[in-house]
Amino acid sequence: MGPLRNYYWRVTTRANVPVALDDRDRQILHQVQRDASLAQAEIARRVGLSTAAVHERLKKLEAAGVIRRWTAIVDGAAVGAGITAFVEVFLDHPRHEPALIERVVGLDEVLECHHVTGEFSLLLKVRVGDMEALRQLLLHQLAALEGVSRTRTVMVLSTVKEETYVAPAAEGANR
Repeated sequence: MGPLRNYYWRVTTRANVPVALDDRDRQILHQVQRDASLAQAEIARRVGLSTAAVHERLKKLEAAGVIRRWTAIVDGAAVGAGITAFVEVFLDHPRHEPALIERVVGLDEVLECHHVTGEFSLLLKVRVGDMEALRQLLLHQLAALEGVSRTRTVMVLSTVKEETYVAPAAEGANR
């Protein structure tokens, strides 16, 4: 399977269309979400398939967009990015959304960007090293973008749970 790597998985597929998964696919997804450094032979042993079958299924899951990417999950505080905040972004007009979203997803400090209903348009999860870095992000990178009328920030005091595991729906479940 190559070098050791941790696994991060997002829910939607490339086409944002649910993919039919059988029980073996769900078992494989469970294994790689919990420990992506597992060798394919070990995954095969655990799910009762050959290594070649696991390899083929992983490739198909990647091609379908079920597995979006393989990445290391890094402890932010350990690398000097110990401040987490959620930023609500209010827009002047919806016409600004596409360009704004394109700019926001390019910012390394933005870990998540959610288009939401309610009084604001975007909810961002950001992680920075200190309050000055947060101030710079808010004032000079986000508030300065065309169409942003204001932002509202909620600081994280502590994180009780932060997980990347997504349980695949059972076969035949409504999607």
